[in-house]
Amino acid sequence: MPETLTSAQPLYARHARAAERGAWSIERDICWGEIDSSRALAQPAILAKLRDAALIESFHPVNLSRLIRFAWDDIDAGVVFSLEMYEGFKHFHALRLYLDTVGYEPRITDAELRAIRERADRDDLDPTEPVAPLVEFMLSEHLAAYFFRRLGEQADEAQLRILLGLIAADEVRHAQSASDLIAQRLAAHPELVPNVLRAAVQFRHYGVEAVGDVPVAMPGDDVAIRTFATRIERLCGMRIVDHLKQELER
Repeated sequence: MPETLTSAQPLYARHARAAERGAWSIERDICWGEIDSSRALAQPAILAKLRDAALIESFHPVNLSRLIRFAWDDIDAGVVFSLEMYEGFKHFHALRLYLDTVGYEPRITDAELRAIRERADRDDLDPTEPVAPLVEFMLSEHLAAYFFRRLGEQADEAQLRILLGLIAADEVRHAQSASDLIAQRLAAHPELVPNVLRAAVQFRHYGVEAVGDVPVAMPGDDVAIRTFATRIERLCGMRIVDHLKQELER
């Protein structure tokens, strides 16, 4: 059976409490004066991926504004997206500040950020597909958590490892919040299970709109892929591979 929510507490209250428990400070939790720029610059591939990640995080006002309009009548979703809007900005701000602090080039400019938004699709999401945008959001955040975690494991610079660990923890919570929203909709409309499975099969990270090729920290990350599939199975009560077999048999 699909996963269901059993707590009598409002979902939005759980989301808000979790955000407060996981809150961290850019100013207090990162020792900016202790950053070893030479050590950071010795790993340019990591910094290049961080730059792309910062651009994707900067894109949240476009992507989340579409999601907010899509789920305008869902109080819980409004809270999730509002929290995500702020925390996505915090991720962008911290990553950009780190890159500027170590002197990484090319620097991110406001003109570049505006250009990304200008070429984005700002039309509303399809209202006839009630869960697919939530699946894309959930799985994008799920993969972001693994991206930041893996990159942190590879980083030699100590303050960057701390920063990436904090961001990764946020992304885990964001993915779970989106999963809760989907579970809530499936509990009310179990006939939407095929829609979730179809959206998972057709998944595209929203970051492609910002940077084209979304960066990965570990190509073919088996754990990230398996947990991706597990999230869907827990929600739908069916494995993606079984769904595909059913589709092929039709």
